[in-house]
Amino acid sequence: MIRLFTIIAFLIPAFAFSPADMVPSFVVKTEAEKMTTDNIGNVYLIKAESILKYDSKGILQKTFSNKTFGAITSADATNALRIVLFYKDFNRVVILDNTMSQNGDPIQLDALGYPLASLVGSSHDNGLWIYDQQNFELLRLNRNLEVEQRTGNLSQLLGIALQPNFIMEKDDRLFLNNPATGILVFDIYGTYSKTIPVKDLKTFQVIEDKILYFQSPTISMWDLPTAEISAFDDPHDTAAVDMRMEKNAFFVLTKQQLEIYNKQ
Repeated sequence: MIRLFTIIAFLIPAFAFSPADMVPSFVVKTEAEKMTTDNIGNVYLIKAESILKYDSKGILQKTFSNKTFGAITSADATNALRIVLFYKDFNRVVILDNTMSQNGDPIQLDALGYPLASLVGSSHDNGLWIYDQQNFELLRLNRNLEVEQRTGNLSQLLGIALQPNFIMEKDDRLFLNNPATGILVFDIYGTYSKTIPVKDLKTFQVIEDKILYFQSPTISMWDLPTAEISAFDDPHDTAAVDMRMEKNAFFVLTKQQLEIYNKQ
């Protein structure tokens, strides 16, 4: 069987791991339901109303928990200095700094006129992207929470049913995941570009010019310039829940633990 890090080295040369690294460098016991990572190699584990920040050696750095708004729906750590937490049940957004301390008051999306926001993601210049389920549109709010861009009704524009479940901005592009049709790609002004026909995803990661996604038991990469797919079976004995790469580390979340593989 092709080893995991041979796969990663093939897909992205910067992630060239040695065979010895098939053994996790560090293991964190956890019952986290989901994870994300930031651009400097930290990993965030999320369960219910709590989010825990670990470094690439598995050392707990900081935690944050607020039971007032219930469970954390999503966490966007694209910018390590500004973590965006979305609480869908209460339609609130909380911004954390790099010490996992709350930065300012919670943002009340209802008060801004978006009672049916279903997705929130970080944007450049301390902005936010919101998907408004009521009007089937994307809106970009600037740092003053003023609308700078909006797409209009995407369901009408694209002629598709929209029930997106994930949003992220990366490298001057905005990605909106609609499981039934694929990943919708926009520029940072909200202008639609194309659809990547990879369906039924819950999340994914954009690394350089590739999209990394995991659908158990397969790890796949979609090359943005060529639309070519490279796919390999996950060699883990324990079924993984999610996988992510950052800097010199590869993170694998299972139902029992977080496995961290570090490049030597």
